[in-house]
Amino acid sequence: MMSALLIKNGMVCDGSGCKPPFRADVLVSGDRIAAIAPDLSPPPAVRVINAQDHLVVPGLIDAHAHSDLSLFAAPDAFGKISQGITTEINGNCGLSPFPVTDRNRSHLQSVWKKYGVPIVWNDYDSFADALAYAKPSVNTAYLCGHNTLRAAVMGYEDTPLSPQNMEEMRSLLRSAIGQGAPGLSTGLLYVPGKFASYRELADLMFVLKETDALYATHLRNEGDDLENALDEAVSLAACGSGRLHISHLKTARRENWHKLDSVLARIASAQKNGLSVTADRYPYIYSQTNLSVILPPPFDSMPDKDIQVRLNEDACACTRVIKYLDTQDRWDRVILTSAGSHTGKTVAAAASECHLSPGELIVDLLKKDSPGTMAAFDGMSADNMRRILALDTVCCGTDETARPADASLGVSHPRAFGSFPEFFNVCHRAGLPVERIISKMTSLPARIFRLEKRGLIRAGYYADLLVFQPERYASRATFAQPHTPADGVRAVIVNGSVAYEDGVVCAGNGRVLRSV
Repeated sequence: MMSALLIKNGMVCDGSGCKPPFRADVLVSGDRIAAIAPDLSPPPAVRVINAQDHLVVPGLIDAHAHSDLSLFAAPDAFGKISQGITTEINGNCGLSPFPVTDRNRSHLQSVWKKYGVPIVWNDYDSFADALAYAKPSVNTAYLCGHNTLRAAVMGYEDTPLSPQNMEEMRSLLRSAIGQGAPGLSTGLLYVPGKFASYRELADLMFVLKETDALYATHLRNEGDDLENALDEAVSLAACGSGRLHISHLKTARRENWHKLDSVLARIASAQKNGLSVTADRYPYIYSQTNLSVILPPPFDSMPDKDIQVRLNEDACACTRVIKYLDTQDRWDRVILTSAGSHTGKTVAAAASECHLSPGELIVDLLKKDSPGTMAAFDGMSADNMRRILALDTVCCGTDETARPADASLGVSHPRAFGSFPEFFNVCHRAGLPVERIISKMTSLPARIFRLEKRGLIRAGYYADLLVFQPERYASRATFAQPHTPADGVRAVIVNGSVAYEDGVVCAGNGRVLRSV
């Protein structure tokens, strides 16, 4: 017998962006929405949630997540579901858990070693089968990451590709998309993606063209060379499906803030020329990534596990790196977000406490755990952020891992627990109507990633729903206390089951989704 749920007396915001919230009840039968109408009578044995003074909206869709393997280790995904997220898009920035071959398996195992998950799969299908056993609380879809794809064929060295290598990459990409990956993601700041030429990427675009799949990209540069990096992405998308999604759209570092007008003009021009250009953004001006990204050559072209080995074996290299880092005047604006007892402190403060220079502290941290040491970098404009968030084609992404409530899998950026309430409130203060804000968090990403029957409250659609009080919906997560759940969330329904209520995750009903 199918389960039934009736959400009564709420104000429904259906996710379309076309109509203001309206009074209605929502009836759920099994995993689908059965009816939306005022004053529905509860069927026998139905559970009723009284949503008086609450908004009822589609489950929120995190357009940019990095929960690739964390959903095995923390399937409750507390940080995500506690803010109303019911679906994540993973496999971003070029890193995905497939395809896996003997050339990249051990490296991927080391990247995700803290999760303790044996990587025994090879492709999207076998990965999805493995994840299903973990019973995550949220749905998830996975892009095919170019870094993983390239390494599956070439490993992690800067090695020229032969025609045979390219054909192998195209074949693996074609297979991933055929198994339901929404498209290809690139992370052209990272190894080995940074070794890819325009020609290599253009060759992969032919697969996207034949499959009409999405190209999602962490641009090759988000600061000094931002405009050229955007031009490259637009040109590549034109070679492919014509569908471009820009990850965490930003203007990095103060000297580049003025480039936003030029960036938006380039995007508008591409759209006028027939391309679909969308983006995601988290509502914070601190970015977060591996601390190792601040290292000079040759470390800027090395995987983190190799950086750790080199620093432990080469004292002269350590001395050179320390000297380089100590010439920089930025360490009071870099916050250590996953660095043991130093977590939540600036590099400058942590170094002072340890009686070390900033360079000495950084090298010490990277020698202990280069892959796992993360930092937040202050380099974005609040005004630019607000302009970007207000764009019709920009949706919300956390750029974070699904975390448990505790710090057993490391400590996150506040965005892991607070991105969506913060996004909602920034947009609301900017004067956007509620229905438009909700559509940017639901139906827009569902359309971008072609998630079938998700992102709207309509009869026949999957019952992914959020019940919350808009006047109380707010992030309480900070760098000092990042794992603090959002206020105002009453209940989260995933595939027809109440998965989060009263601060507790109560069902692991998520599914691995396939793009259509």
